[in-house]
Amino acid sequence: MNRILISIFLLFQAISAGADNGSLKGTVIDAKTKESLIGTTVMVKETSQGTITDFDGNFLIQKVQPGRYTLLVSFISYDPQELNIEVKSNEETVLNVALSPATLELEGVQVVAKANRESESMLLAEQKNAVIALQSIGAQEMSRKGASNAEAAVTKVSGISKQEGVKNVFVRGLGDRYNSTTLNGFALPSEDPEYKNISLDFFSSDVIKTVDVNKVFSASLTGDVGGAAISVESKELVGKGEFELGISAGANSATIGKDFLSPTGVNKLGYYTPTGAPANQTVANTSYSFKNSLTPKEQTAGINQSYSFAAGHTISEKMSFFATGGYDVDYYYNTGVSRNTNTAGTFTQDFDYEKYERSTRHMLMGNLDYKASKATTLSFNSMYIHTNSEYYGLFEGYSRHFNDAGADQDQGLRIRQQVNDNTLFVTQLIAKYQLSDRLKSDFGTAFNRVLGNEPDRRINNLFYTDFSNGKVAYLGDTGNQQRFDSELSEDDMNFRAGFTYLLREDIDNQSALNFGYYGRLVKRDFEATIFDATIERGASGLVFDYATLRLDDFFSQNGMEKNYFSLSFAQDVYNVSTFTNSPYAGLTYQLADQWIVIGGIRADLVDMTIDYNVNKGQDEGSASIKKTFVLPSINSKYNINEKNAIRLAASKSYTMPQSKEISPFEYQDATFVSKGYADLQPSVNYNIDLKWDFYLSNDELLTVNGFYKIITDPISRVEVAAANSFLSYRNISDKARATGIELEFRKNILKLDRDENSDKVSFGLNASYIKTQVDLPGNITGFVPTNSKSELEGAAPVIVNSDLSYQLRRKNNTFTSSFVFNYSSDKVYTLGTNGFENIIEKGIPTLDLVVGGKFGSNWGFSLKAQNLLDPEYVLEREPSTGGEAIKLSSYKKGVVFSAGLKYTF
Repeated sequence: MNRILISIFLLFQAISAGADNGSLKGTVIDAKTKESLIGTTVMVKETSQGTITDFDGNFLIQKVQPGRYTLLVSFISYDPQELNIEVKSNEETVLNVALSPATLELEGVQVVAKANRESESMLLAEQKNAVIALQSIGAQEMSRKGASNAEAAVTKVSGISKQEGVKNVFVRGLGDRYNSTTLNGFALPSEDPEYKNISLDFFSSDVIKTVDVNKVFSASLTGDVGGAAISVESKELVGKGEFELGISAGANSATIGKDFLSPTGVNKLGYYTPTGAPANQTVANTSYSFKNSLTPKEQTAGINQSYSFAAGHTISEKMSFFATGGYDVDYYYNTGVSRNTNTAGTFTQDFDYEKYERSTRHMLMGNLDYKASKATTLSFNSMYIHTNSEYYGLFEGYSRHFNDAGADQDQGLRIRQQVNDNTLFVTQLIAKYQLSDRLKSDFGTAFNRVLGNEPDRRINNLFYTDFSNGKVAYLGDTGNQQRFDSELSEDDMNFRAGFTYLLREDIDNQSALNFGYYGRLVKRDFEATIFDATIERGASGLVFDYATLRLDDFFSQNGMEKNYFSLSFAQDVYNVSTFTNSPYAGLTYQLADQWIVIGGIRADLVDMTIDYNVNKGQDEGSASIKKTFVLPSINSKYNINEKNAIRLAASKSYTMPQSKEISPFEYQDATFVSKGYADLQPSVNYNIDLKWDFYLSNDELLTVNGFYKIITDPISRVEVAAANSFLSYRNISDKARATGIELEFRKNILKLDRDENSDKVSFGLNASYIKTQVDLPGNITGFVPTNSKSELEGAAPVIVNSDLSYQLRRKNNTFTSSFVFNYSSDKVYTLGTNGFENIIEKGIPTLDLVVGGKFGSNWGFSLKAQNLLDPEYVLEREPSTGGEAIKLSSYKKGVVFSAGLKYTF
C-alpha cells in the first residue's frame, strides 16, 4: 500500500512539474466606456490554451511554455485584437486590453449568433474552466442541429432522452419529477397539472441564449432535484442595437392533402374563446346551453408557419433594452392503434384511430438593463408565452364498455375533441452590487403566473347496431357522453439573495465563500367540472345513420326536452400550497494551482399542504408534507495539465411528489385513466460523479463521465388492477439504484482558415449506458408487483446522439449543413402490477438534415428535413412466461419539411 501511495505522489509531482512555464493575466475593457467585458474569449492561437474573462473582465492563463505567441482577444460585436506577446520562464505577463465596438456585425457561421455565450467554442471554454461539471448548448449549436426549442436542445446532451407522449425529458433515466427548470436562475411553475416542470418546448430558440444542464449539484442549486437542474438563459442585447425579422413555412408529410378536422371554440390565431357551460349549473338537468358544436370544423390542412422579430437598442451608456416575439402554428396527423389487455392477455380495448392536431404558440419577451454605476447593475425581464393545442380523434374498434352495451367485436366508435390552452407570465428583477473589492452581492425576485386550461373536452361513445348498413346508437352508461372543463391557476413567488466573498485578492486564486438564501411560495388551484349526459331508457333504442349523423341534433336543448338524455354535473377541486425556505453556504478553496474544491451545505425547509374534494365527492381530505432536508455537497477539480482535468462530485438531494400525484383526482385520457395517491412520500437521492475531460483544442473535446445514484423511497407510475384498471403512483421500494457511463466526443475532421475564408468538417458524438434497478418488495398498499425486480420507469439503457456538420465561410457569406442522429433504446413506460407485465416503449432512431447560412450582412436562410426515417412509435406489454409481446400502441409522426428567411436591418 505504501508503494502505491508513493507512486501516486510521484505521478502527481511529475504532472505538476511545469515550473519552467509562465502565465498570462490581465483585464479586458470597453475602449469607450472603460467598463469590464464579461465573457470575452482570450486564446493563445498557437496552442489550445484559452479562457474567458470573469465578471470583472479579468483573465488568467497558466502553464504557458516560454516563447513568442499571438494572443487573440475577441468578443461578439467588438473588433478583435491580436497581440504579439512573449512568455518568459517563471514569469507572469500582464496585459490590459481595450476592445472597440465593431462598426459592422462580426461574421459567424450561424444566423442566430448574437451574443458571446451563444457560441459553441465560448461555451466549451467556459466548461473547461468551471470547477463544477456543466454541459451547455447555446443558440449557435441549437441552430446547427435544428433544435427549435429548449426541449429539443437538451436531448442533444449526453444521458438525456425523450419519452414519446410524455412532456419534458429523462436525465440519466430519471423523469420529470426528478428534474428542475429555471429561467435566469429563478424556478418556474408547470402549466400542466400532470407535471412538476414547465414544458421545455415553451421556450423557442428565439428567446434562448443558452441552456445549461447541471447533472451534479451544489449548495446554490435547488435541492429538489435528482436528474438535472436545467437552466434557460434568455437572450439580451449585445452591442449598440439590432432589428431582425424572420419567417418560415413548411409541412408535415402526413398532413399533405388531408381534409383537416378540429374542434370548434378556437379562433384562427390559436386563442380559445371561453363559452362556458350551462348558464345555471344548479339546474343543469333542465338546461343544455353549450355554445361549442360537437360537429368539428373542416378545412384543408394548413401550412406550418413561423414569424419572429428581435429588436434592441442602447438608449445610453447606462441603459439598453431587447425584445423578441414570435408566432408559430403547426399541423399534425397520424393514424395508429390503441389497445389494452387483462392479465390473461385478452384485449379489453382494441382501437384503430386517426388524430388531427393543430398547435399554436405566441411569445413576447423583453428585458431592460441599467448600469447605475460601475458597482451596480439592474435587470428587468418579462415574458409572455401562450400555447394552444387542439385535436380531434376518432377511435374505431372494440372496448369492453361497448361489448357490455351489446356491440359486436370491432363495432365501437369513440369521438374525442380536446383543447389545451396554457399561458405563462414571468416578471423578474435582478440587482447585482459590488459591495467592496472582495464582496459581491446578487439579489432578485420573480413573480410567475400560470394559467392551464382544458376547456370543454368532448367525448362521445357510440356503437354499430348494424355495421353493414352503417347504423349506430349511443352508449348509455355514465361517462360515455361527457363534457369536461378544467382550470388551473398558479402563482409562484421567488426570492433570492446571494453573496460571494473572495478570500484572496490575487486573481490567480479562486478561494471564496458563498452564502445566501432562496425562498419560494407556490399556490396552485385546480378545478374541474364534469358534465355527464346519461342516455334515457326510452332513447337507448334509437338508431341513426352514421354517414349523416349530427351529434348536435341529439345533444341539444330539444333533445333534453324530448327526454333523450339527462344531464348531471360534478365538480372536482384541489388546492396546493408550498412554502420552501432554503439557506445555503459554500466554500471554494484552491488547494494548489491545479486543484480546487467546493464544499457546501443547504437546508430546505419544505411545507406542502394539499386539500382535495374529487371524483364526485368520493375522495375528500387533506395531505401534507412538512420536512427539513439537510443537503451536503462537494465538488472538486484537478487539472492534470492544460488539456486534462478530473472532476469528482458527491451530493445529497431529494424529490418531492407532484401535487397531481398526491391528489386522488381521476383524469381520463383518450386511452387510459390516471389517479393520484395521497400517501406518497418524498424520495432522497445520493449522487456520485467522476468525470475526465480531455480538451483536444479550443473546439474539440473528449470526456468520459461515470455516475452512481441511490434513491430511497423511489416514486413510480404503476398500473393498478381494479374493476376498471388505472394508472397511479407509489413509493415502489425502499431503494433504487442508477449506474451509468457517458461519453462525449467532438472532433474536427477538416479545418482550413485562409484570411476571410474557412472550411470546417466536424463530427460530434455523445453516448450513454445507464443501468437502473429497483427491488420490488410487494408489500405496498395497492401495489402488488408482477416481478421482483425492474428498471426504473422511463430509463433508456442506451442513448446515442451524433452529428456530422460542414461549415463554410466566404467573406460575408456562410453556409452550414448538418446530419443529426438520435437513438434511444427500449425503456419501461409503466411498471406492471397485479399480474400485468411491464409496458415497454420501444427504441427508435431519428435523423434530421439541417441547412442554414447567411448572405452578406443582412440575409439569412434555413432549410430543415426532420424525422427523415419516420420510425414507428410503439408501446408493447412484455410477454408473460411462454407468451409473446402484445402491441398496445403504434403510430408514425411523419417527415417535417421547412424553409425560412431572416433579414437583419
